[in-house]
Amino acid sequence: MREAWETAEEGILLFSEGRVRYLNPAAARMLGVDREAVAGAPLLFALRDERLESLATRGGRAEFERGGRVIEVRAYPGRLHLHDRTARVRAERALAEERTVVMHELRTPVAGLLALVEALGTELAPEEEAEIRELILAELGRLARLVEGARWSGTVNPWPIADLKARVDRLLPGARGAVWRTPHRLRLEADGVFQILLNLLDNALKYGQWPVAVVSEAAPGGRLRLEVRDAGPPLPDYDGLFTPGRRDVQAAAHRGSGLGLAIVGRIARGFGGEAYGRRVEEGNAFGVYIPPEGWE
Repeated sequence: MREAWETAEEGILLFSEGRVRYLNPAAARMLGVDREAVAGAPLLFALRDERLESLATRGGRAEFERGGRVIEVRAYPGRLHLHDRTARVRAERALAEERTVVMHELRTPVAGLLALVEALGTELAPEEEAEIRELILAELGRLARLVEGARWSGTVNPWPIADLKARVDRLLPGARGAVWRTPHRLRLEADGVFQILLNLLDNALKYGQWPVAVVSEAAPGGRLRLEVRDAGPPLPDYDGLFTPGRRDVQAAAHRGSGLGLAIVGRIARGFGGEAYGRRVEEGNAFGVYIPPEGWE
């Protein structure tokens, strides 16, 4: 039996009278101990955790973290079985994060779509009704691609950034007063850029101050800077706000998940760009750098 344990991926530790009698290489690796050093030593010397020592005594199951790994421990009379669940736990966490991100990305567009549907119930000119129906169909298609896991990357025929203004204004009415200074054309999928601007404008409306502007301008290295500016006060940390869950002091009075800017960064990386925040003359600016091949 011990020959099989020596090559097993499962960790095995045998003990009696409170002392270690045997542990295989997998258990030593998971516990981060030297087999020779802990052989015959008190159980606590090998486990280095009073909670695990108590588990060994009473039996049962528990999880603990050691050296960045997540280890499941099952205790039976005289032995412990250890399983490295790090990969599975990370996958579960990634899936949960992805679900949270998708829900966040859906929230603002869905609210806008509800307003459009309500508008269809009012008296509209035929051309206005046709425009609203076309926008609803376009947004439903975009949301379907989002739910299916579409990635915002690739190159397409050049199109003007300014073309997005009407879509943004329809889905985010509060942004209609924003000034657009966007003379450039992009070779990126419009859906991804639209989602970036939707999140940046939503962020500026919630946490920034008027006036608000959407600006595109050439940047060093042949890149294009596409950003949303507002007149808010200086912030202590700009880059840190792109970390999921991080929110600045101005956001303390608002409900939210702190994912908006993190999503912007995720989409930007998908097309080889980079998200950023900076202080400008008129206030704060949050945006993305678009690589040279992505604009003209």
